[in-house]
Amino acid sequence: MDRIATIEERMQRVAERLPGMPVAESLLCRVIIMLGRVMAAHVDEVISPYQLNDVEFRTLLSLFSQPDGTGGPSDLCAGLAQSPATMTRIGDVLVARNLVTRVPNEQDRRRMDIRITPQGEALVREVLPRMFDYTRSLYQDFSAAEKSRLLAALKKLFAQLTIGEDETAHADRAASTHAAGARS
Repeated sequence: MDRIATIEERMQRVAERLPGMPVAESLLCRVIIMLGRVMAAHVDEVISPYQLNDVEFRTLLSLFSQPDGTGGPSDLCAGLAQSPATMTRIGDVLVARNLVTRVPNEQDRRRMDIRITPQGEALVREVLPRMFDYTRSLYQDFSAAEKSRLLAALKKLFAQLTIGEDETAHADRAASTHAAGARS
């Protein structure tokens, strides 16, 4: 029996003892969490030989995606769902490895932005293609329409989960959740 079927069977037994349990919704939540963990483990497997963690790599990708390779701390915090303290630490690590530099913001000289270096760009260009085959293989049995519907449904779920949140609250919650997970 596969893991999802086992979890579903257990949820059905709980529902028998606790009528009103939303079995389908609970199973969806559990499967999404499991998918996230499996996908995160694969990303870690690909990037770990480069001495990067997920957030460091996503920071490099975020900067790589910008036309000038530069991002402001608040934009990075919001886009990566990280707290300012975590982004400072990540910036320190990436600066020490010469993958990013800190540069004065062009509009506000008191603010420091982060810019990807040529070494950082080269690393992204080396690592990212290693993920392409895995990503394609994940969805090889899905039609374009199925992928589109799945993405739309996940966007709808994400919007529901984040109703009324501002980006700072989301980043703070993500950071505290990550810290709690690191302690356990």
